[in-house]
Amino acid sequence: MRSLRCFLFIAFSTVVVLHAQNLSVETKIKPAFKDYFGMPRASIFLHLNKSSFVKGEHLWFKGYIYNRLKNNLLKEPLNLYVGIYDSLGRPIKRELFISKEGLSHGQVLIDSTFETGTYYLKASTSWMRNFREDDSFISQFEVLSRKNKIRKLNEKELDIQFLPEGGHLVSEVLGTVGVKVLNKRGYGVQDITGVVFDNNGDTITSFRTNRFGLSKFDFLPVKDKIYTAVVGRDGGNPQKIVLPKIHSKGIGMSIRRVSSDRIMILLGTNRATRVDLGSKPLTLLFHRDGLLKHMEVEFPKDENYISHILDPSSFHPGTNIVTLIDNQGKPLLERLVFNRSSIKRGFLKTSIDFVDRDSVSVNIKLDQNRGDLHYFSASILPENTKAYGHYSNIFSTFLLEPYLKGYIENPKYYFTEVSNQKDDDLDLLLLTQGWSKYRWDNTFENPPMNIKGFETGIDIYGRLNFELRKNQDIMFYPGEGMLPQIIKMKEGSGSFTLSNFLLNRGDNLKFTIIDANGRFSRPNLYVMIDDGSTSDLLHERPLEYLSTNFEYQLSDSNNFNFVLPDNTIALNEVTVEGQREEGIYVSPFVSEGRLIKVTQKTEGNYPRLLDLIRSSGFNVWEAPNTGYDRIRITSKRPSALSLTPPSPRLYVDDIPYSDFNILMDFPTGRLESYFIDRSGNGEQGAAGGVIRVYTKKGVVKDAPGLGRKYVSSDFFEHTVKNGFSPVKEFYVPKYASLNNTSFHNFGTIDWQPNLEIDKNGSTSFTFNHLNMERIKIFIEGIGEGGVLYSTVEEVEINPN
Repeated sequence: MRSLRCFLFIAFSTVVVLHAQNLSVETKIKPAFKDYFGMPRASIFLHLNKSSFVKGEHLWFKGYIYNRLKNNLLKEPLNLYVGIYDSLGRPIKRELFISKEGLSHGQVLIDSTFETGTYYLKASTSWMRNFREDDSFISQFEVLSRKNKIRKLNEKELDIQFLPEGGHLVSEVLGTVGVKVLNKRGYGVQDITGVVFDNNGDTITSFRTNRFGLSKFDFLPVKDKIYTAVVGRDGGNPQKIVLPKIHSKGIGMSIRRVSSDRIMILLGTNRATRVDLGSKPLTLLFHRDGLLKHMEVEFPKDENYISHILDPSSFHPGTNIVTLIDNQGKPLLERLVFNRSSIKRGFLKTSIDFVDRDSVSVNIKLDQNRGDLHYFSASILPENTKAYGHYSNIFSTFLLEPYLKGYIENPKYYFTEVSNQKDDDLDLLLLTQGWSKYRWDNTFENPPMNIKGFETGIDIYGRLNFELRKNQDIMFYPGEGMLPQIIKMKEGSGSFTLSNFLLNRGDNLKFTIIDANGRFSRPNLYVMIDDGSTSDLLHERPLEYLSTNFEYQLSDSNNFNFVLPDNTIALNEVTVEGQREEGIYVSPFVSEGRLIKVTQKTEGNYPRLLDLIRSSGFNVWEAPNTGYDRIRITSKRPSALSLTPPSPRLYVDDIPYSDFNILMDFPTGRLESYFIDRSGNGEQGAAGGVIRVYTKKGVVKDAPGLGRKYVSSDFFEHTVKNGFSPVKEFYVPKYASLNNTSFHNFGTIDWQPNLEIDKNGSTSFTFNHLNMERIKIFIEGIGEGGVLYSTVEEVEINPN
């Protein structure tokens, strides 16, 4: 076996100089890879709890975002855009969620706007828009009813394709031709037979398609001959197809497994091409996602064939793009190969912890304890469910689909109960896919630009329709639980931008003008929210693989409307006439139990707020006729870092103040509650202590201080319509019956999106078994080290 000179190239690593004759690898290929793959590529997998729904249910999902270069979770926080599209690819709903540490979860309500039919879910990030290749995740689902109609197709119409391995056939060079036979829907047709004849009518070879309509055959083409394939079903009307053009010059490539751990690459050419090649070097590239290995190729003297037998270490884990280039770096042939031996695959074991009258606890255990965190999601459905028809899993989504430009029928097949037959089927798939989805002209000439970063949150754009005076600022309340802030306006600027706020849909934003005396007034503003989403059509959609099965299953169902409408009345939505008691103001920064309510006794003992502060252990100086610092407050405890005692942090209604002038003539009677802590309560920058006071509702309009925060006329308000979607807790829908066929086929028992296994190697979760004797648990997951998991567990409960 010829020596293999390998180069592992990571886009931003130090370049190692190899003594290869083909200088184009060093001068052209590596610089192009560095530019094109220097920004990490990511893939998204959304584990949906089902693939078929009825109105009133939620589509629940867990998101995993994968760094394909490092083979682990993409840790950067990101906005996750989830869109729903109808069967024609038109957008009908958009949702926004946050991904942290490569993980996300959420839900989409299947509401009354959904008609019966096929829909698509698309998940993407703004980071993905930097690249020409679309790495969005797309999954199909169905909204069902008993009124579905079966669509019949003419299965006699076949699309028959012949695809030479590597790209073309060369005269007098042994070649392999892939065969793809599809029906009108685009699905492969099994057991289609074909016979290849030359123009003399002599039989050359024959073939038969597998379950996905794929096959292949080898033959030695000759330039002046025409080859025809007669293809059809046994006993059916055959079709005659002329094979692809045969080139007089060129190189042929054939890649095949010769054993479980050996792959042979065979390159062949003819005499005319050998004359043109001379001593010009050729190179085989093994690459993906900026990873690169390469091997020099040299035909032996007076020989037209050369073979290399390689072990798995010569390839990258997962999908490899194998490209033959000439001495100018021009790609001549390309083929995809899958290296299964280096994949990080884990296995799980499930068992029952306990079963009681209503619930069951299930334990999940790793096949081996790897000592790091593992993250899982689990969909628990009835044993005979027909509602989980997903054709992708975490393996196919991360390791296979990102590199293929064509449609893949049932990609998770190749990663479920793996066998030699499935390895052969996978290699046949890759042979018939042709070149990868990465175009070489883009790699050389159009590297991506970092236009969209790892965006987190939404941006707020504001325009002032008035002139802001020098002694005025814009105060912004971002929403419940967040600190208000002063918007820093550039002098002469009439607009502002606030970036990266985590605002939910429905949040109420408030803006007010605050002057030097702390008085509020309503600004005249124009406010726009940008969540980073874009409006698009889903042009490339998966084939509608679910519809036929579901329509058939529901055609005799008379009880399919099994989700009851929710008629529960929320008490907080009932309006009652009359007075109601006002509760004490609760600050998001101070627990309710630590706030001290101001009483008549407090007002009597400390008429002014400064009196209250002085009594709480602070030094207070008042100089009303001096300049800017009319009030000074310091701690009585000296600072270890300064000879000057530090001042406390002051907040009035959670608004921070840089000085204490607002406290001049501030009566304690205007306070509802307060919190004073000389130690600073652990707050940043509060070494001198912290003072938080909260004003009463309904204070007089011209009173100093911030009591006017309760007067709505002082605020410009904007309701967020396109913010983050609040993530809900899973709940089981109100099914009309748990015993009918509809529930057993399409119902939901439980959904667990946030299961974690730590160094102990196992975890348990408990749910209501709904009196099911047997269930199926569909589990997907990943470990911190990049180990992937996908399994279906059948569990016997026997609640009785």
